[in-house]
Amino acid sequence: VHTRYKMIQLFAIARHVYLIDPETGTYKEYNTEDWSSTISGALIPSTHKIYVTTTFNNLWEISLADNNVRKISWDSWGGCNTLVTVPDDPSECSFKLFAFCHKLWLVDDPNTGHCTDFLGGYTDIWAKVNAATAVGQKIYATTVANNLWCVDTITKETKKLGGGSDNWSNCRALANVGGKLLAFCYGLWEVNTNNGDYTPFFDKDSEEAKRSWSGVKAVTVIDTCVYVVAGDQLLALDTVSKKVREVSKDNWGSTKVLISVVLPDD
Repeated sequence: VHTRYKMIQLFAIARHVYLIDPETGTYKEYNTEDWSSTISGALIPSTHKIYVTTTFNNLWEISLADNNVRKISWDSWGGCNTLVTVPDDPSECSFKLFAFCHKLWLVDDPNTGHCTDFLGGYTDIWAKVNAATAVGQKIYATTVANNLWCVDTITKETKKLGGGSDNWSNCRALANVGGKLLAFCYGLWEVNTNNGDYTPFFDKDSEEAKRSWSGVKAVTVIDTCVYVVAGDQLLALDTVSKKVREVSKDNWGSTKVLISVVLPDD
């Protein structure tokens, strides 16, 4: 028996949790609990479960398969600024969940929230991460100390990319679009994943090049399109045409997490 799936939706955690149609911007409440304490969230695609950290030191699990919501851990999760899922293998059949806190933790059992210290060090860096994403099996993270870091989750090699004068403290979000790394800062940059060099994403004479991205709250990717909560708006950036359109202006400014999800049919 094959489970049939609906079209992809945007899963937004703001004061409540919402499902948004990425084409029309129409939305419905998914969960009416108060989620305003949310810090970060990430989806493990292979299990259809979303994990959320809050300022109340909780780790929550939201199962998209049966809509079950449960608190799985009460620990120092209030210090977790970013959750990232990374493919366990290139075929993306399974995933690992990582948490940037005062250390980089591998959540080796997401069912209980049990963690192990992944790198065994680097304790002063990860508490200051302001954006992170995975490209392949490497995590890219920017910090308020103006650094761009790359962590290879296979070899555990950890290195700083780019020059020390790069203004990564202004980075609001990182997005992986088909292996390309985009950085939403005051401007929008395409980043070389090998050395940290970056170039403007938009052509310098285009109208979009004047747009500021400093109000970005959350991003997610569907195919070649990046969906961005910027200020109170939900925007769609087509990375092929390099055009931006407004999806919705329904006061999305309190959004903490935006994830593209595929929902099972009822």
